[in-house]
This record gives sequence, C-alpha cells and structure tokens, in this order.
Amino acid sequence: MFEACKETVALVEEKNGGPYSKDEREKRQNEVFRLHFEFGYPATKIADLMKINRNTINSDIKYWYSTFKDELKQDRENFILKQIGRLEAQRTRIVEYISENKIDDVRYEKILLDIDTKINTLVLRINSNHQTDTSEIKEEEIKDIILFLIIKYCRNYNLKKEIITSEIVNIKHCTMGEAENVFSQLEKLGLGCIRKFKSSEFVYDLLEFAYLRRYVAPNDEFIIKIRALDILGMHHDAEIKRLGKKFSEKYGSKEKWTDEIFEKHDDEESIQVKKFADTSSKIITEALETISNQDQIEDYLKYLGVFFGKEDKTEFEYF
Repeated sequence: MFEACKETVALVEEKNGGPYSKDEREKRQNEVFRLHFEFGYPATKIADLMKINRNTINSDIKYWYSTFKDELKQDRENFILKQIGRLEAQRTRIVEYISENKIDDVRYEKILLDIDTKINTLVLRINSNHQTDTSEIKEEEIKDIILFLIIKYCRNYNLKKEIITSEIVNIKHCTMGEAENVFSQLEKLGLGCIRKFKSSEFVYDLLEFAYLRRYVAPNDEFIIKIRALDILGMHHDAEIKRLGKKFSEKYGSKEKWTDEIFEKHDDEESIQVKKFADTSSKIITEALETISNQDQIEDYLKYLGVFFGKEDKTEFEYF
C-alpha cells in the first residue's frame, strides 16, 4: 500500500493542471494500469489516490481492457491459423500416400472428410471473429485521418490500399484487422467511387474523396496550404539538384571530390534542408488546424516529426 501511494503521489505532483500532454496521458494510463492490475484497486480508489476524475480513470481502465482484448484476439487467430496449417499438411501427406500406394479404402476417405470438416470449422471461426468486429469510428475521426494523409502525401495523394491501411495502423495504433474495418468504412462512405487504375495498379485519390465527402472545398485555406507544400517540395528538389550541378561543374564528378569538398557540399545542402524544414513545418502546422482533435494533432505532429527525420515534435514550432 505504501509503495503504491508513494509513486502515485510523485505522479500527481508532476501534474499542475490543464489538459494532458501525450507524455502525461501515457504516464497516467501506466499508473492506472499499475494500481488496477497489480494492486487490484477499483476505479474509485484510484481516482482518490491520483486526485483525478473517476470518469477519466474508468476510461483508462477501459482502454487497457480493450488493448488486452485485441491482443488476445490476435493470438487466438494465429493459433487457429497454425491448426489449419497442420491439418492441411496432414491432408497432403494422406493424399500422397493414397496416390503412391494406389489405395482404395473407404477408411481413408473418412479421414480426409474429417480433416476437411475440421479445416472448414476453423475457417468459419476466423470469419465469424472478423464479422463480429463491426465497431466503427466516427466520421469526424475519418476526416482527420484523410486530411493528415493528404498533408503527408501532398506530392501524390493517389495511394494504394496497402499504404492506406498501414498508415491507419500507425495513426490509430491498432491491429491490421481493425485497419481493414476502417478501410471498409471508407469504402462505404464512397472511397470506391474514386478508385483509379494507374501504372498497372489500383489507387485511391484521397483529395477527390475529401471533396466528395465535403471535408474540404477547392478554395479552402487547407487546399492552398497543400498546394504550397507541393510547390515548396518541387522548389527544394530543384535547389538540391542545382547545388549538385554547381559542385560538379566546379570540382568535377563526385568520384573526384575530396573529403573537404564533400563536407562543404553537405554544409550547403543542410542549409537548404533547414530552410525547407522550417518553411514546410509552418505550413503543415497551419494545415493541421483543420483537424478537430487536439490530442490527435499532437500525435500527428510527432508522427510527421519521424517522417521528416526529427525526434522532437516541438521542432515544428507548433506551440
């Protein structure tokens, strides 16, 4: 009891009021996990210890149970798939044995029928697991995801299904099955209407989808920012090429450059990269104002920080 209270008091003292940052939210959730699952305290006791609203504590406990449910579901499906694999291998061995030895025995037919029945039962269990998971997210959250992806892929927002679903996994920190459910929801909202065939593959024009759902209009400030990012990116690419051409004309091909020349080139290139990062970060943060959820904006900024090779989201000068 003393150990539980001591760490909790230290955590409470760190919090001085106001909305939770992402780090503070994670610390709070981890402390709720410790008190509830390790010490067995109910939500009322935890709320009293942490001096936090009981609804917030209940929400955190619900979050942890949801996480466990997803992990258990994934483990269960992996186990079922392994069972199917073993049965398929067993079936193959029996068929090969019958063929090689030219056996005509009703007993082997019954064995094969039994294996096929087991495989079908397991497949039905997996399908029923997917069908019962019909939870949908609000369209406001879908809008935020689409606008974020348009910002990230401002140079080409025609994306394959695989890219969209993998991005949903990263953004929502969910399983692939849940991401597939979100993608199905997107299709219900009209994503399939803007599917296009380009370069021998199907892609989805996310900007056209945003227009279709009226998330944005062609003359919105958001669209102006996206076009500015695209132009800025093209300008940055041209500047980098121009820099390489300048050094090649002055010092010859790269094979002839000395370490000193490479260092000088890298210094000038880093100046160009910093200009691009500074300008694009300001445009991005202004574009992100279209997104409604404040906590989600912080997550997106951190994600874009990784995308641009920055570890600290504060480099985006958002605050």
